[in-house]
Amino acid sequence: MGLAGVRHRHGEGVLKVIVQPLVLHHARKTTLLGLREAFTALPPPPPPLSFAEYSTLPTRGRAAYDQARDDFLHLTLRVPTPEQDIGARILAKLIASNPRRKNSRRGLMISAPMFYGKTELALLLARSTEQSHAARNPDYVDRGEVPVVWTEMTDHSTGKALLAQIIEFLAPTVSVPLHANTDRLRKMAVDMLQTHRTKLLVIDEAHRLGGSEPSSVIKALQNESSATVLLVGIALGGGKAFGSTEGLQVRMRCDMVTLRKTDLKEDEGRVLWHRWVAVFDRNLPLCGHAPGLLTRNAAVLHKAAGGQLSVLAMIVERLIAATLDDTARRNERVTRQRLYAVLDDLRYTTPVRHKITLEDLHEDDLDEAA
Repeated sequence: MGLAGVRHRHGEGVLKVIVQPLVLHHARKTTLLGLREAFTALPPPPPPLSFAEYSTLPTRGRAAYDQARDDFLHLTLRVPTPEQDIGARILAKLIASNPRRKNSRRGLMISAPMFYGKTELALLLARSTEQSHAARNPDYVDRGEVPVVWTEMTDHSTGKALLAQIIEFLAPTVSVPLHANTDRLRKMAVDMLQTHRTKLLVIDEAHRLGGSEPSSVIKALQNESSATVLLVGIALGGGKAFGSTEGLQVRMRCDMVTLRKTDLKEDEGRVLWHRWVAVFDRNLPLCGHAPGLLTRNAAVLHKAAGGQLSVLAMIVERLIAATLDDTARRNERVTRQRLYAVLDDLRYTTPVRHKITLEDLHEDDLDEAA
């Protein structure tokens, strides 16, 4: 996989932009190669260009530059969150202590409603785990070590399906016996986790599990494997998967990180939200971008996004996309009109409902010629 590398130089008065495209080969994280690609696909920001410089690029050059901007925005640009810090601290302690326990190994749950960035947080924590292992063991890939295994549940997934995913992740060429019983699959999965020195087992969409059978399998994995289990899903503290009986035992063995909306009535929430908006504002990959308008409208963006970071990120992504899709544009400056068009469209294309009007947005310092 080649990471995007964009650079520019001036030679004889002509601007040259060279783009080495980011090549992605895998669509999902539930394979070893796909997960490692997700860990390493972090393209750098493209070099800043004025809109006049951008306009002089040939058609293919502009397309490559736009792709580099899009890749940076979607794959690399992130803002720090308290939940990330808390989750990283908890996970580091569990990964260090669980191999020294003989029973009652603890796990971590990331729980939130839909569209709160649960999987994104899990990916950040998983990447950190892999990078930490790589720093201590530079030849870990050659030794066949797999610090992180990623699985994803679907509706009515069973414990056997979870075990099969673990086996297929670690040994994709091994044929999982169709009629193997749960005990045999569990032994295969546990042996593979041990052989590959797996430290973290991620179970995404864990709320889709139901009944006592999946919970008993997860509990057995915690008892028999030293890998720390990270469960990611909706309402994990009280849903059908972990809210009662067998599932409650798994819940009681896990620390819980819950993602919430920010509240501007609280000092901490107000500071955090303004920091997030400012980070996005400073790093917008737009030609000739001067930060300011997004930051001045942080409170309005909070209302539009309902205090959700994931919705704020979507607003930023749509703002960039709408700007780049405008083939008649004469600049790429963030204006009230451009921002409002994105906010207005949000009400019709997503479940987000807000009552923001153009008049609610603060003016830019500059003339807003589109």
